[in-house]
Amino acid sequence: MRNKNIKSYLYFISLILFFQNCQVTKLFQKDHNNYFRSSFECFDQEGWREEEKFQKYIGFWNVARANYQLDNQKIGSAKIVITGNSLVHLFTPDLIEREFPAKGVINRGIGGDMTETLLQRIELDVLNLSPSTIILEIGGNDLIQGKCLSRIQSNVISLLDKIRNKLPKTKIIFLSIPPTDVPNLNAIVPVYNSFLSTLPSRYSNLVYIETWQEMRDPNLPTIKEELIRKEIGDRIHFNENGYSIWGKLIRPHL
Repeated sequence: MRNKNIKSYLYFISLILFFQNCQVTKLFQKDHNNYFRSSFECFDQEGWREEEKFQKYIGFWNVARANYQLDNQKIGSAKIVITGNSLVHLFTPDLIEREFPAKGVINRGIGGDMTETLLQRIELDVLNLSPSTIILEIGGNDLIQGKCLSRIQSNVISLLDKIRNKLPKTKIIFLSIPPTDVPNLNAIVPVYNSFLSTLPSRYSNLVYIETWQEMRDPNLPTIKEELIRKEIGDRIHFNENGYSIWGKLIRPHL
């Protein structure tokens, strides 16, 4: 992302983050993402449980994709691309340069992205740049929507197969979903992460990075207090200190 576009980039992030937080809060209130509730039924369809809200979100998603594809036409290729959901989207250009100086890491994250939507866009947004390394962080929004675990896992396999089919030699770095300040989410995330931890045995040149232990409160099953974005009451996204942890964990693999 070019420097002249940073202001519009940050403005877009704020819009999509506000929209996502409103949806997440509503789902928490309805307990749609509590996999341990006796009345819970996982969502085994595309999109969100509220289709109208999902279509409104897709409008934001399409704008982000259009901007990325315009930028792809300008740069042609990239050595390293990081992609995924809002945790990636919030990894702003200045933070990326701070953590990976002179590495030329290109961000292709979109807030609200799920495994199915990343699967739809990864070829045009990421693979067409022919990166030698792809960093992935995806799956948290699937869990927020209460998606069936088998569906999420199948999407991840399809995603990795698509990468391998087009770029068989590309290194894949798959980040775990970190802890949050939301008990329902913290309860199910380790189950998903345990699946992700098996991927290196199934795919060559794939590295799994466990972020949970580095970011968890030492005495509680929740994110460290100093990583919470308290200034905006955000319970699911970490602050700049969290990206320092990401940087420390990722750098040895670049």
